[in-house]
Amino acid sequence: MINLNNSASLEVHAHWDPIADATYNLHKDSPENIVLFDLSPNEPVREYKGNAFNAFLPASTVAVGDVWELDMDSVIPFLSQFHLGATGKLRHGQKGAFACLRALSPDYADITFRIHAEFTLATRPNPDWKPGSDRRRQVDLARFIPSQYAGRLLINLKTGVICDFSLALPPRNSNVDINDFEYADMVFVPRMELLATPTQTSDDIKWKDVITPEAARRRLELKFYKFAEIDWLPLEDAVKKAEATQRPIHAVLTWGPLVDESC
Repeated sequence: MINLNNSASLEVHAHWDPIADATYNLHKDSPENIVLFDLSPNEPVREYKGNAFNAFLPASTVAVGDVWELDMDSVIPFLSQFHLGATGKLRHGQKGAFACLRALSPDYADITFRIHAEFTLATRPNPDWKPGSDRRRQVDLARFIPSQYAGRLLINLKTGVICDFSLALPPRNSNVDINDFEYADMVFVPRMELLATPTQTSDDIKWKDVITPEAARRRLELKFYKFAEIDWLPLEDAVKKAEATQRPIHAVLTWGPLVDESC
């Protein structure tokens, strides 16, 4: 078990760039849309007490490479630094958050995590709602749906102090869906990140047990998507294998990666 030092606090900075590119420019379709999607952090800087980071820790002892589920109610306060409309209740797609112990030494632990969440930017009362009905009381007017958040946590096990923390939207093209008045668009946000100033880097640590960052990310990916176990092949390689084995090809064409929530 990891015990965090609650008397030690950590200053975390939030960065949120404007939408840089879009498929249909839905965010520029009207003055109302520009206001909705002209976003910036709710709190550019926030100070967290040590025990806030219990949100990312396992409930019991784990080994390097083990994966555990995170409590979204404990994770959402971090995302609210971006926007108070943060929620783990996705309308569609794979919900949840998981973490993996990537590296361990007698003095340090390095944890990698992945979060799926979205932001409700605006709502209006539902005229069809009545007490006792199964209809929602509020109707979402605008939603911001990131592909995922990837992050890491570096902990000094001797002192219980957080040495490094980051949580970021992967900066690849078409990394967010936006929904506005029942229309949808795929957009690119260059940077959306929570970042602390590190007091220790993992480069200086001699790990006793470790897996690569890629291996940790892969283990988290498999927790969200069963189909990620499929051995996907580029088309040219698939054709060669089909000819050699005399088996048909099952081809999948997408606008973006299958293994996130951006499309």
